[in-house]
Amino acid sequence: QLSEDPRWIAEPKYDGKRLQLHHLPDGEFQFWGRHGEKLVYTPSPEVLDALAALHLKGYWLFDGELRHGKVPGVSHRIALYDVFIASGNLLVGVPFIERRESLEILWHYADLKDGMTLDLAPQYNGNFRETFNWLIQEPEFEGLVLKNLNGILDLGRARGNESTWMKKVRRPSNRWRF
Repeated sequence: QLSEDPRWIAEPKYDGKRLQLHHLPDGEFQFWGRHGEKLVYTPSPEVLDALAALHLKGYWLFDGELRHGKVPGVSHRIALYDVFIASGNLLVGVPFIERRESLEILWHYADLKDGMTLDLAPQYNGNFRETFNWLIQEPEFEGLVLKNLNGILDLGRARGNESTWMKKVRRPSNRWRF
């Protein structure tokens, strides 16, 4: 049972567009999809202000969710899940727990005015079934993504590899149990 395993945490799976957020050395942010397509998205001034508040230097690549236009009442919001490149350093081989710590340190020193426009995905320990049932009551959430805290970043992902992360969405799945 993963709910009882302290090596696993859960994060919400938002109903949005998967985002690879690039910060270029010249300060420009670019919004790309998970399949390598540049997203047709014009960020609001609030999104741009929130991104600037991170005070990034060099090249960064974040994994996140663009929450805009799919759920009524939810627009121009970004949730970040992970960081793949930090200040030009590729984090291949680095465990998720260390990458998440890097994000939390970045957040600690950011000048963010609110936690709505740009936020770190919340994390939940244990009770994954209860958390899942609670989250899916809201239309903004599709389910949970379970992550192994010791899972290392790899270039690419083999389908069916459930050693580092897996997702549970509203539709039934018999692939794994909480």
